[in-house]
Amino acid sequence: MSLLHFTDAALGYPGKSVLRAVNVEISAGDFLIVAGANGSGKSTLLRTLIGALPLVAGTMLSPADLRIGYVPQQMTLPAFFPVTVLDVVAMGTWRRAKAKEHLKRTDAAAALDLIGLGPRAQQSFAQLSGGQKQRALLARALVSHPNLLILDEPISGVDEAAAAVIVQVLAERVQAGVAVVMVTHQPLALADVASRAVLVHDQSVEEIPVQEMCSLEGVARLWA
Repeated sequence: MSLLHFTDAALGYPGKSVLRAVNVEISAGDFLIVAGANGSGKSTLLRTLIGALPLVAGTMLSPADLRIGYVPQQMTLPAFFPVTVLDVVAMGTWRRAKAKEHLKRTDAAAALDLIGLGPRAQQSFAQLSGGQKQRALLARALVSHPNLLILDEPISGVDEAAAAVIVQVLAERVQAGVAVVMVTHQPLALADVASRAVLVHDQSVEEIPVQEMCSLEGVARLWA
């Protein structure tokens, strides 16, 4: 099942195309790595995927029932801000306006259990480690029951244990038919779970074999 389909698309900002001639289709069950050097246009692609940027040209088709879960690279809150981990995860239920509040928080608690942070539900979000925050943000995305998950560098700067949990949870979602699109500078860590890979460079989005991306030569191309 196709979830997003770019055809001859130009991505960018009014009067300025950052990426051109983009022809990419994302289907249910895909695990797509998005890689490229800093400034190559990965953020433009991601913002277009989540609907924050309109197309400059071309088309992007998606089904009416598309539900997108988004995990940003980071989220910071002042230490004094009175928001618990459960509060942050429950933000992911905002689309379900008619659902009762206790059901929303029950779902949020279940999502925290899934990523191994259940015991920290009532702890201040600001007091979590970097890896724990990323896992909580993944739980916030999962609680909306998305069929497309888009993640911006979720394993960058987190400890090995947290990265392993995040990758494992994503792999399980893919097995359940969810599509995952992950922007990353660490494709080697995804060699066993990714099904597709694209390299963003020279104002283009080029699909390349996963084994090529997840090789030392492929990683070197990120910094070429």
